[in-house]
Amino acid sequence: MPERADLRETVQEIVLACIEEVTAQGWGRIQIEQGEAANILAGGGFIDSLGLTSLLVTIEQDIEAELGITLNLTRKITEITLSSTNPLATVGTLTDYITNCINNATVCGGI
Repeated sequence: MPERADLRETVQEIVLACIEEVTAQGWGRIQIEQGEAANILAGGGFIDSLGLTSLLVTIEQDIEAELGITLNLTRKITEITLSSTNPLATVGTLTDYITNCINNATVCGGI
């Protein structure tokens, strides 16, 4: 597994690539050129429910393929969207959430 800083960078690259794919399929309008500040569910971002599910599944698959780590982000979607700090607000918050899941298996329950 990459070092902590490298891990976050790798996760962010995966998240951005997956968002680009979902956006290209027409399921969302997320301005990835804003990088970490790009809104996913926060104001200015748009992704429909199918796009959000597709995004999370694609992220799970890409993390497993690139890092050999299995996450279950889709199972946690209700808890994610109801939390006080929404990990799905921006690319940065989602990157931090996933990195935390990888570093602390109990957060996402599925490593």
